[in-house]
Amino acid sequence: MSHNEQDKDKLLDHEYDGIRELDNHMPRWWILGFYFTIAFSVVYIIYYHFAGGPSSAQEYEAEMAAAPKRTTPETDTTGGSGITLLTDAESLKAGEALYIAQACIGCHKPDLGGSVGPNLTDDYWIHGCKPEEVAASIKSGFPEKGMTPYGNNQPLSAEKMQQLVSYIFSKKGSKPVGAKPIDPAREKLCKS
Repeated sequence: MSHNEQDKDKLLDHEYDGIRELDNHMPRWWILGFYFTIAFSVVYIIYYHFAGGPSSAQEYEAEMAAAPKRTTPETDTTGGSGITLLTDAESLKAGEALYIAQACIGCHKPDLGGSVGPNLTDDYWIHGCKPEEVAASIKSGFPEKGMTPYGNNQPLSAEKMQQLVSYIFSKKGSKPVGAKPIDPAREKLCKS
């Protein structure tokens, strides 16, 4: 029997739009896979719905418990993101040098009272009140408002960023003469 004769024997009698169908058996691997999915679904339903398997909420809780712990504002002693506000004179002097070196004084004035840029000595800030938010503002800048990112070519080390942020926070409440007035429409209260 030739190959065409074998195929002819498997052809079904019906035809639709000139298309005829062969009566082939399903491949064994496909049938076994189908039976496996049925068996798996039965085991799954029994385990998770009747035999005490963990619910999706319980699995979520277990994953959250296993995840690395993050600090909350109540438990974080660094002010967030590992930035501890330094208070020693040497660190604040280094922060002041960084403040001057980047020419922050052009927009925020030497006393941080604000001119083109906002006043950094009051309790109303535009881009966040926490040390990590200030650090993020320094790193990314606000080019659309004229503030370039600090250290475009050479980013600040973690220590230098900590010194700069500490210097800025050390001037909060200093009330410089001629400070830029508060704009409550744009600035939010950062009272701690």
